[in-house]
Amino acid sequence: MRVSMIDLYKQDLLKQLSDEDYQQWCNDLMIIKRIVIAINRYKRFKDIFDSRLCYYLPNYSRFGSRIYSNESYDDPRNLANDFLYGISVLRKIDDYYPLEYYPLYLRIFIDCVDAGQLTRVHYDPANISPIFADRLNDCMFEIHQELRKNENRIALKRVKEITSRQRRSVEEYIDRLILCVSRLLVVRIDFGYCEDADTSYELISKHRDVLLRYLREKHDGGVQVGYIWKLEYGLKKGYHLHMMIFLNGSLVQESISHGKLIANHWIQVITESKGVAFNCNAIMSRYQRNGIGRVDYYDINKINALKFACEYLTKYDEYIELVHYGYQTNQCIDDPTRQPIYTKLNRVFGKAKPPTYIPHLGRPRSKGI
Repeated sequence: MRVSMIDLYKQDLLKQLSDEDYQQWCNDLMIIKRIVIAINRYKRFKDIFDSRLCYYLPNYSRFGSRIYSNESYDDPRNLANDFLYGISVLRKIDDYYPLEYYPLYLRIFIDCVDAGQLTRVHYDPANISPIFADRLNDCMFEIHQELRKNENRIALKRVKEITSRQRRSVEEYIDRLILCVSRLLVVRIDFGYCEDADTSYELISKHRDVLLRYLREKHDGGVQVGYIWKLEYGLKKGYHLHMMIFLNGSLVQESISHGKLIANHWIQVITESKGVAFNCNAIMSRYQRNGIGRVDYYDINKINALKFACEYLTKYDEYIELVHYGYQTNQCIDDPTRQPIYTKLNRVFGKAKPPTYIPHLGRPRSKGI
């Protein structure tokens, strides 16, 4: 039997980080993921480092914005700078990483950097010798070759297919809702637990089902027309739930108060004050592409913004699978600092059944106020 393990000591260290430091730690992980994805995009690898050029370690500390792994590099020198940065933060990442198994991109990066003994070298990024430039290029080449191994190509293809399939599914679902309801009221809420709460996969699955039942009963009479949910595992905050709730905008007018009621019910009733919830509609004016709140059938820009907002729910979460499946065997489960996970992982993404479309005879839709 395969058993995934959580290092409770490292998990506790991670929880002790301030929110700002934890965000920085997560961004460092994303930078490494971005590096590996960029290297994988080369059909034929070419040297990135050149000893005749000057490089530097980027200062990503306290920047406040999130790094996205799918961002590409327009200038290879920026990739080289980030590669040096990734090497510099690798030990810190590993010191706090609580799972026994690494995501594919992190495992390959760590293995290749360790094989090249690059973390043991003191160097000046602005003055890299030809020999050290060759070592850095060799390491990047090894990452490129690892990613082309059959088992890794299959794993990467699987992740891409899961994300693409779920994205198509969500876009078709939204189109169906718009076809059935001329005005949507979209509420997004993130549900989780207090840091000191004793949580589990079984518990959040139970609470999710209670929440969905509450939404059906609370918004009867055609008020609720659908929902999308995504279950994730955060290395610091554990299991949490993201949800988009779709209400009939012709029957209800205001989304912030609805989000507040639902969030309070999660906290006070469902989790008995052990939960937390964030009502995204309360700050929707801050979003550059605001896809929540009122969405009319004729507002193409708002519909596209809604689909963009839902894209986050379709992304593959590698951590939740690593927690439940892992790749470790013959673990010593008597170690009090390690917690085994035996639970079989079920669905982590779901949607309500869309309403039945009934063609309307007579006058076509008109833009209401």
